[in-house]
Amino acid sequence: MNLLYDENTENCLQEPVLMQEIKLVDGILTARIPVLLKEMSDNGKEAYYPYEDRPDMIFADDTGGCQMTFQMIDKKLGPFETGIAAEAVREYISSIYPRNELSPVHLYNGRFQCGWFTMELNEAGESSQHVKAVLSVHNRMLLVTATFPEQDRLKWEAMLKYFFDTLEETA
Repeated sequence: MNLLYDENTENCLQEPVLMQEIKLVDGILTARIPVLLKEMSDNGKEAYYPYEDRPDMIFADDTGGCQMTFQMIDKKLGPFETGIAAEAVREYISSIYPRNELSPVHLYNGRFQCGWFTMELNEAGESSQHVKAVLSVHNRMLLVTATFPEQDRLKWEAMLKYFFDTLEETA
């Protein structure tokens, strides 16, 4: 496990955040996600994702307020096409949630180039952020999502950057 934030650092107001390594996409990738996220139970998956093509891997905290999902999409996608693919996902999401505000698509150039955008969610008076990222893994599309409370946005921005920086191919 890696410590992303250390409460003993001078002037640090953030509680400690531990990161754990997980295997993704049938063990093809590894990455680090917050320890507070555990693989969601089957009952939780049914409650939060009551549809047939739910993500392959779903992680959540104890409350379900913070989640990360990982889903291989059966589409060919080259490493330099992630921005175009993220724009297509953004347009699709915009058509389903026309009242939600979406950011423009951004490109992240780490070990894996990815296109990503954010969406503001307001459900039952609670404001949260939803990040969608598109990556190319072995020329196939990987969709990564993260959902978290708005008040934790700065912490999650750092954790997501760390996640993308720690992505590694194992095979």
